[in-house]
Amino acid sequence: MRRTIIPNRGDLRRKAVNYKTGLDLKLDDEMLQKMEALVQNSSAQFIDQTVETLKALRETLARAAADPATRAEALEQIREEAFQIKGMGGVFGYPLLTEFAKSLHDFLKELNDLDELQQEIVSIHIDTLYVVVSHRIAGSGGPLEAQLRASLKAAIDKAKPGAKASAG
Repeated sequence: MRRTIIPNRGDLRRKAVNYKTGLDLKLDDEMLQKMEALVQNSSAQFIDQTVETLKALRETLARAAADPATRAEALEQIREEAFQIKGMGGVFGYPLLTEFAKSLHDFLKELNDLDELQQEIVSIHIDTLYVVVSHRIAGSGGPLEAQLRASLKAAIDKAKPGAKASAG
């Protein structure tokens, strides 16, 4: 089958804003301040929502520990919330939040159930995320955060399915 490419007649280009010179935005100081306030407000709302999400995840994990029948649902909820936090952390200037949420999401990705050790790893992740948001740790952190990364990785490696069999 032969494909015919229809040349663009420029209709789209004519409809675009300032298609010849590009989009030239010149913001005055007042507008710039309003935009910065909006970003800060959105960031504050994100942090507040994340704190509430983490509280709910703690409760979900506690229910799952008490009632094994709820573990699959809890696992899916925690996995989904970790994915959401992972996606939004960097947007609001919290790359550590993204990193630790990614670690949690990746840890849960292949699990269908949570044994006690795995529940503890999830709990540590949730606590770590809570520390980042409650202390509003922006940027990539310092030596303490680097040590926490290493400790989380070691704990995850021990809790992965099959780790017990190879450790024994």
